[in-house]
Amino acid sequence: MLTIIPLIVIIISLGAILVIASRHLKKVAALDVSDIPEERDAVLKTSLLENRLLRKLDKLFRAISSILHPGNKLVGAWFEKGMSRVKKLEKTYRFAGGLPDSSKKSQGKAKNLLNEAVIAVKEGNIRQAESKYLSAIKVDPESSDAYQGLGEVYMEMKEWDQARETFEYMIKHWPQEDAGFALMALVEVEKGNLEEAKDQFLHALSINNEVVDYHMGLSDLYLRLNDSEKALSSLQKAQALEPNNPRILDQLFSVSIILKNKNLAEEVLIKIKKSNPDHGKLKEFEKKVKALK
Repeated sequence: MLTIIPLIVIIISLGAILVIASRHLKKVAALDVSDIPEERDAVLKTSLLENRLLRKLDKLFRAISSILHPGNKLVGAWFEKGMSRVKKLEKTYRFAGGLPDSSKKSQGKAKNLLNEAVIAVKEGNIRQAESKYLSAIKVDPESSDAYQGLGEVYMEMKEWDQARETFEYMIKHWPQEDAGFALMALVEVEKGNLEEAKDQFLHALSINNEVVDYHMGLSDLYLRLNDSEKALSSLQKAQALEPNNPRILDQLFSVSIILKNKNLAEEVLIKIKKSNPDHGKLKEFEKKVKALK
């Protein structure tokens, strides 16, 4: 009986939170760009705070579920249903259809918000950047740049699930843009899903194979997957794009050592000396080359 009372209190509290959050989320979805900026910003600020709360509820549900007696199946089912509602509310807030105003004034406002978000990121104001990107999405829901920026902000905040969901939305609605797939790859790397990350990088390269970072990222993945030959191939493609890039040459040298390819190592070392004669590891590299048979 003593354990039931706290559970009842928790259930009632969570129910109240969901009702309040739902009411405010609906208000945000119905915002009109003709509203004065101060009012819209106030509502968005309130909703952002609620959004942060909703994200934390998942941990609360998991914690409660872990201490529930196995026999309390009814309560457990209620929690699962409640969690689904929470996630649906949050997704509605972030990804619901935007405002219908497509006027030049609205587009100009969205552009200004994006610029402000970029500045906020540079200044280290990540929370402010998140707010700006969310506001831009509400003003112009067709802005892939806003979703990309928002996802990158979540990556900066290390909120990987939020970043993944944002990039999933971006990929679904703008499948022609390589950046969404490449950023998704980075998220999958952080989540430990290396095979999935590899596929995402390959998809990004199938759209645009002239981005050095994509080839470098794929090379790193191949190394982690113990496929040095493919890592070398990716690095060579990156070098073809930027022959004297120090980062590429260093990585290329490292892979040549792993593969015990002395000819390649010597060739790369010559390029390193030529492009960066003050390289701090030249003597170390020379020793590694001499050690190869």
